[in-house]
Parts: sequence; structure tokens; C-alpha cells
Amino acid sequence: MTILVENLDNIRIITLNRPEKLNAITLEMATEMKLAIQDAANDSTVKCVVITGKGRSFSSGGDVGEMGEYLPRAGDLFYKLTEQIHASFSTILKMPKPVVNSLNGIIAGGALGIALAGDYRIANKSTRLLSAHFKRGFVPAGGATYLLPKLIGLGRTQTLFFGRKTLNSDEMLEWGLVHEVVDDQYLSERTLEMAKELASGPTNAIAETKMLLLESDTISLEEELEEERKKNRDSGNSGDAVEGIKAFLEKREPEFE
Repeated sequence: MTILVENLDNIRIITLNRPEKLNAITLEMATEMKLAIQDAANDSTVKCVVITGKGRSFSSGGDVGEMGEYLPRAGDLFYKLTEQIHASFSTILKMPKPVVNSLNGIIAGGALGIALAGDYRIANKSTRLLSAHFKRGFVPAGGATYLLPKLIGLGRTQTLFFGRKTLNSDEMLEWGLVHEVVDDQYLSERTLEMAKELASGPTNAIAETKMLLLESDTISLEEELEEERKKNRDSGNSGDAVEGIKAFLEKREPEFE
């Protein structure tokens, strides 16, 4: 299997599993990944999703060996491949549950979008991120041109693409591409700690916040503020809010259902 799926209580862990190839993404792997991510999104027992890569790399991007099999029309493979990767990318952004991306080693090419789409991103100190698209002669895809300008601005995105800059983990943190950097040996531990925290949180409030953030640059200020009011009201009238307020008044930690 090119994708491993594991359940840890109400946490779904999805692992890219071609460590001998630095988790380079083939069409088969992209299809398996899409199905695994969609299944996690649709499973009501899953409260948080973790996405990571096995071995020395999160993913080095598209599998260049497979691209060679399609020459001189590698673009025909790209079109099939990005259909699957884009479906995964979109599902991560839209699923009504938090996604924690646990990033290790190399992140490059067509894996950029998947790696950065999570709601909380933790890297280890060995992580390195680069585009690499121009080195192979093709346009970036996988969601990178949509997400990167939103995370780091146009200028830094241009530095990454046109300047062919490779970022180390400290630079990724400084630029806002990840939220935390930890020592290599603590990546899994910290990832699960964060996933458990999110999984035990107010599910509906987290889901609605994801949607508000996703819509924030596609609707007007007035529309966004009105959506905030409505979602804030709805969450305030929920059982989770009752529990959260009572817990504060009773000087204890909340226990959300």
C-alpha cells in the first residue's frame, strides 16, 4: 500500500508510504491518498486527521520515474495526477474537522499544497521545502499557487518559485508556513499531542471557523462579518458553549462531547 491508514481513538492518521522513493507521488498513490482523505472527512467517528510521510521525507513531489514513462507527453500524466491531488487538497481545506500536518524531511514540487493545507502544521528540524517545478520544466500545481500567496504573500511566493529558494525549518517558521518546529525525535509525540487537543475540542466551532477562514478572501467585509455574527450566535447556543462557560464558572477544564 502506498498510503497507510491508522486509527488512534478518534484520530485518523494518514501516512504517505513510499519511503524508498522519498514518498514521490505516483498516480496510484495520489488516487489512494484522495480516497483515504475523503474517507476520513466523511467518517463521523473521526474528530481530527493527521497527515504525514514515512521515512526521510514528507514527499519529494511527483514521481519523475513515472513521468519518464509518459514522454514526450508527460503533461497527460500531470493532468490525471493533479485531478487526484487537487481533490485531496480541496477536501483538506473544506472538511469540517481539523487537520494536523506532521512534516518531516523534504517537501517539494506537487506535494507543497498537501503539506501546507493542514490547519496546524508541525515540522521537524530536518525539514526542507522547495518548489523544484522549474527545474523539471513545468508549472507549479497541487494547490501551491492558490495557497502560498495567502500564507506568505506574493513576494515570498515569487522568491520560492522564481528565486528557486530552499527553506529550512527555521525559515519555514519565520515565513509562517508552519506553526511549530520541534526536534526530529519529538515530531510524532508533539503531533499526537496537538491532534488529541483538537479532537477533544468543540467540533462544530472548529468546523465553522475553518469555513469562515476559507471564505474570508472570497466574500466582502460586510458578508464576512455577518457570517461571523451568525456562526458566533449558533455556537453560543450549542451544548459545547454551555459546557465551556460552565467549566469556566466551575473552575475546571471543559469536557466537550
